[in-house]
Amino acid sequence: MGEIRELLKLAADSMKNRTLQELLTNDEEYQSRHKLEQEAYQEYIKLELSEEQQCVVESLIARKDEAAFDYNANIYIAGMLDAYEILRQFNLTKE
Repeated sequence: MGEIRELLKLAADSMKNRTLQELLTNDEEYQSRHKLEQEAYQEYIKLELSEEQQCVVESLIARKDEAAFDYNANIYIAGMLDAYEILRQFNLTKE
């Protein structure tokens, strides 16, 4: 399963950005949340926090974004592995 996982990661990496961008562009809920995120960021800028306070907030957001990125990458791979397993159970693979 490890070799398949690595092959899927390579293939997925080349495909996911194009596929994901198309999905996000057409997802009204995502677009709405993204707009709210941008508005919240503008409100954050207006707070006029000290440099130290900004650093703390931005560090928190960055760590959260990094964790979310890793989590989402694993969700994507898990979905690919699940799809492969379904194909395998129906003997639709060349194994």
